[in-house]
Amino acid sequence: MSRQREMALVSLIDDITAVANATDDLEEAARATLSEVCEVTGWPLGHLGVPAGDGEAFVSAGIWIGPIEDFPVLREIAATTRFTAGTGVIGRVAATGEPVWSRDMTADPLAVRLLRGRDPGVRAVFAFPVIAVDGVVAVLQFFSEQVIPRDEPLLRVMAAIGYQLGRVADRRKVRDTAQAGRDRLQQIVDASVEGFISTDAAGHITEWNSAAAHMFGRAREQVLGRLVHETIMPERYRRADQAGRTRFLTTGQSNVLGRRLELAGARPDGSEFPIEIVVWATREANTWAFHAFVHDITERRRAEQALRQAYETEQQTVTRLKELDTAKDAFIATVSHELRTPLTTLSGYLELLDDTDPVQRRMLEAMTRNAARLQNLVEDLLAANTLTGGELVVDAAAVPVSQAVEGAVRATRAQARSSSHLIEVGIIDAGVQTVTADHDLLVRAISALLSNAVKYSPINTPITVHASPEGGQVAVAVTDHGVGIEAEDLPRVFERFYRTRYAQDNAIQGVGLGLWLVKTIAEAHGGTITATSTPGEGSTFTLTLPA
Repeated sequence: MSRQREMALVSLIDDITAVANATDDLEEAARATLSEVCEVTGWPLGHLGVPAGDGEAFVSAGIWIGPIEDFPVLREIAATTRFTAGTGVIGRVAATGEPVWSRDMTADPLAVRLLRGRDPGVRAVFAFPVIAVDGVVAVLQFFSEQVIPRDEPLLRVMAAIGYQLGRVADRRKVRDTAQAGRDRLQQIVDASVEGFISTDAAGHITEWNSAAAHMFGRAREQVLGRLVHETIMPERYRRADQAGRTRFLTTGQSNVLGRRLELAGARPDGSEFPIEIVVWATREANTWAFHAFVHDITERRRAEQALRQAYETEQQTVTRLKELDTAKDAFIATVSHELRTPLTTLSGYLELLDDTDPVQRRMLEAMTRNAARLQNLVEDLLAANTLTGGELVVDAAAVPVSQAVEGAVRATRAQARSSSHLIEVGIIDAGVQTVTADHDLLVRAISALLSNAVKYSPINTPITVHASPEGGQVAVAVTDHGVGIEAEDLPRVFERFYRTRYAQDNAIQGVGLGLWLVKTIAEAHGGTITATSTPGEGSTFTLTLPA
């Protein structure tokens, strides 16, 4: 290679490098390169091939350097051909990423098929790829009317130029990617329901999205360049904002950055509204910028106020209900005590009356039965009132089980006798001696179970009481052969004032306190009460207490 040609190629590289560094438009750089190479090499035609839109082949970019109008066959082939891998010189370069040289394209298999016997008017052709990070992004092609042998030094220079042009494509992609990211971020910010505001280090507004415009009643073009504290803040906050910004720029310290603050925002008419704001800072181009998301919390404040008012109203209602409940309890206690005294007196005098006359005996039995019924109801009401108030006192001691059962049977005997029921006390197992319980409460609980069995059993049917040991506890079971309990009623029979549908339909005596009292007494002793039942066959209630 002559010294002059060597210098020309070096100068070519320098010129192309300068072009590549001055632009990020690949077509512009490629056009300049085509012109420079044609001028330095003396080859008359230069052509640019680029990827097709589908990325599956290369096509002509329509960019030619030189008198292409003098070569219609060549122009027609370039304009109508998709250069896939192995199709023509461009297809070979795109597939291999390497320069290609053909000394005579009319005899080269790469071009013969495309020519189909036509004379292109040119002979030698060489091409080289523009290689970017993503691969071959363009092919530069040159034609000569002469048959020219392969020129290795020239191809090496062209390969270097191809990499230089590849940097142009890379920069363009980076720029486009960055711009797409900025555009996407801008779209997100603009579409945000939160107000977004940016300022420079001095506090001049540089960004203002549509939510901020709606929130503060100022259009973007009205606020850009204005001081943020004079635009969105009431007078009382402005000095503190300026001082905080100055302190951060001077010391790097801030009491507000990154924190969620509730303040007041100001509109152009001076009206204020509650806002929630988060501010952060970024370092950009060797200077600070501040950014903030702002949320109008007017509706939240209204909701909070409504909740506070509702809570206060609820508290007032609860207080009133407690007062009414207290008054109710006092009323029940007073009435029950007032009823207990005359009923006790009445029952005592009824026992003294002569029952020798059959008619008087029936009347006396009816009065005695109803007096006992009223007395039981009063006792239940008093007990329910006491237990609801949390005043149940358990005087626990060792209570013989047989004694408690016998006391409960005696207490229920009159009711059972009047309805022709027989209460049978089953065998008290030898392992059952005593339970830790309050004697009176235990008798009351067993009595309630017996009374319940009497109410729901046909006349002349037996009711059985049986006590047995059960895993360190004592189980007292009361079994009847009555109507039983429906499945939907069974889970609720221990609720206070609950009465089954059968009790309501058949006007069974009671107000639904007996079984609730049993449950309360059992739990106060650390025990349990359970029920099993088969409709039409009877029920068993089992009271389990610590031995």
